[in-house]
Amino acid sequence: MKVTNIKAIPYRLPIRRDFGWAGLHVGIGNFVLIRVRTDEGLEGLGEAVPLAEWGGDHNRRAGETQETVVHVVEDLLRPHLVGEDALDVERITARMDAVVRGHSYAKAAIDIALHDLLGKKAGLPLYKVLGGAFRDAVPVAHMVGLMPPEEAVEEAAAAIADGVSSLQVKGGVDPSRDETVVGALRERFGPEVWLRLDANQGYGEVSSAVRILRRMEPMGLNFVEQPVSGVRQLAQVRHEVRTPIIADESCWDAQDALECVQYEAMDAISIYLAKAGGIAGARKVAAVAWAAGLPCDVNGSIESGVGNAANVHFAIATPAVSLPCVIPVTAPAGTAPFATAGHYFEDDIVTRAFGVTQDSALLPPEGAGLGVEIDDEKLERFRVDHGR
Repeated sequence: MKVTNIKAIPYRLPIRRDFGWAGLHVGIGNFVLIRVRTDEGLEGLGEAVPLAEWGGDHNRRAGETQETVVHVVEDLLRPHLVGEDALDVERITARMDAVVRGHSYAKAAIDIALHDLLGKKAGLPLYKVLGGAFRDAVPVAHMVGLMPPEEAVEEAAAAIADGVSSLQVKGGVDPSRDETVVGALRERFGPEVWLRLDANQGYGEVSSAVRILRRMEPMGLNFVEQPVSGVRQLAQVRHEVRTPIIADESCWDAQDALECVQYEAMDAISIYLAKAGGIAGARKVAAVAWAAGLPCDVNGSIESGVGNAANVHFAIATPAVSLPCVIPVTAPAGTAPFATAGHYFEDDIVTRAFGVTQDSALLPPEGAGLGVEIDDEKLERFRVDHGR
C-alpha cells in the first residue's frame, strides 16, 4: 500500500477556559492535522500539537510551531515518503530520521497516520494491532492549570463532581500558591483523590526544590512531576524527598528513558507520543519502563480528537501505562459527557464523542484504525492559513 500524498492542515480549537503551565506562553488548542493518502484509497489521520517554547531539559530539544510542522511535513518529509509502503512503519521512521534531525512532533503526526492505516488495512481498532487490550478503559486525571488558588480549587471540585478521582495540578511559578492549592485540595477531598503536582521544571536549583517539596510532604502528594531540569538534578531531588517523582521533560525517547533509569532519576515516566516521535517510539519508551519496573502515564499537550484517539489506543494496549492519564475527554460541541473533567475545548473536528465508563474512564473508539472521522466543515471553519 503505497503513500501517494501527505497533507498538513493547521487549525485551532476554541478553549473552555485558559489552561496554562510554567513556561507556556501561547496557550493550548493549536494543532496540525496530517492526512496520509495511499494508492488503495485509504487515508491515515495523524495530529501534531506543537509548542514553540517547550523543548525538554536545558532547551536541548527544539520547540515546534504550526508553521514548522507544516514545512517539515510537506516540504522536507513528503518528497521522501511518497512511494514508500505505508505499512512499513519502522522503515519510514528511519527514513524520516535520516532526512531531518529532531522535529519529533511533526514525525509523530505522520507515525500516527501510518498506524491509523495499519488498523484500517487490517479492519481492526488500533489497540488490536498493537497487541490487543491490556485494560478496558483509561483512567483520566484532570489538569488544573496555573490559576489562583480559589479558581484552582473550584476547577478541581467541578472535575471531581464529574466523577474523576485523579488531578494534575500545574505549578512551578509560585511555590506558596502551589502549597496552598495542594493543601486545600487534600483537606477538602481527603486521601481518596489522587494528587499529582507538575512543576514543569519550575523549582529552580536542587536545594530549593528539595525545600519546597519537603514542606509539601505532609500533604500526601501521590507524585511530583519534573520539579527541576536535568536528569542528574532530578535524581538528586528524588533521593532527598519522600514524594515519588515523575520524569517528563527529562524523558523523550527510549535513550532518555534508559539514562533516567541508570541515574535512578524517577519513580515513573510520563510518555508523550509526540516526544517519542510517534507510537513506534513511545512503545520503546514503555518497554524500557516495563523492564525497569516503572509505571507510566500517557500525557501530552492536550490533544484534539485525532491525537487523543492515538493516546487512548496506545494506553489500552500498553502494560506499563498504569497511572491516570492527563488526556482530554474528546467531544464535539454539545456532546461532552462532563462539564469540566477532561473538557478543555468547546468543540472538536472529530464527528463523535469518545465513550466513558461509569467511573469516568475513557473507552477507545471502536472503528478500524484510530476509529475517528473528520468533520470537514468544522476543519475548514477552524483552519488557520499561515500564508500557505
